[in-house]
Amino acid sequence: MRLFAIISVTLTLSAILEGMGWSKAIARYARPIMRLGGFSDYVGLAFTTAFLSGVAANTMLLNAYEENRITQRELLLANLLNTGLPSYFLHLPTTIAIIVPLVGTAGAIYLMITFSAALIRTIFITLMGRLFLKGGGAHGAQAMERRDRSRYKKKIYGWPMAKRLVRRYLVARMGRIAFYTVPIYLGVVLAQQVGVFEWLQGVSSHLLTVPGLPIESISVVAFTILAEFTAGAAAAGAMVHSGILTIKETVLALVLGNIIATPFRAIRHQLPRYLGIYRPKLGITLLAAGQGLRIVSVVLVTAIYVLIG
Repeated sequence: MRLFAIISVTLTLSAILEGMGWSKAIARYARPIMRLGGFSDYVGLAFTTAFLSGVAANTMLLNAYEENRITQRELLLANLLNTGLPSYFLHLPTTIAIIVPLVGTAGAIYLMITFSAALIRTIFITLMGRLFLKGGGAHGAQAMERRDRSRYKKKIYGWPMAKRLVRRYLVARMGRIAFYTVPIYLGVVLAQQVGVFEWLQGVSSHLLTVPGLPIESISVVAFTILAEFTAGAAAAGAMVHSGILTIKETVLALVLGNIIATPFRAIRHQLPRYLGIYRPKLGITLLAAGQGLRIVSVVLVTAIYVLIG
């Protein structure tokens, strides 16, 4: 019900922004990076929104896609773009509140690694957009707007237009969202109740052997997988303060735990939302691509840290 409420509010706000003609004013704040990557203003609006809500940003991207304002390629790249700096800063206050007090210097280094990875993702996807959205992206959106103006001599913005869009968005989208989201959420909860996740996580944690890391660090990884990030940070803080792990070992243990926990968190928390917003095939593709890019970028930055640290 909380997810439905968020999506309903997002669809309503999106319709109002478009109907009142305000979306372009908001999107201009992201316009420099959008132009650099060849993205349209619709992607810019979602990019700006992603700093506040990932669900809202994905809903806006779906709106633009189903209205034929962006292509599926631009949708994929836009979703990946939002996994960079917007996603990082969205969760940054909570992460800082947990990891810095518990882990200290190692926690600060871990934050720098994840920030650098998010920055790399943003730069990389911006370059991919510039490379693969030639003839599309911002240019394609401008072409569609010109076609719209040629078909409709005068587009009236205001509350009547906003109300029509609200009715259209809510009626067309909420039924499909409920159809997919309810059974998926029930399936995830049922799997958790019968112990499927605990079994998978237990198998993963017992199979972990990492050269160069002491066996004590495996408990940090296990806590991160089994009990979410806070427990892993607490275990890491206790070990580094007692001298069991060095700062570098603690950083690597936190990174390793975060990477291994990624698919479990994606299944638990993000899969129902993605399949509730997007169609199943598209939702799974977007989620897998985003998580894969996140892991690759973190591994890359961590490797650089190990080499120069």
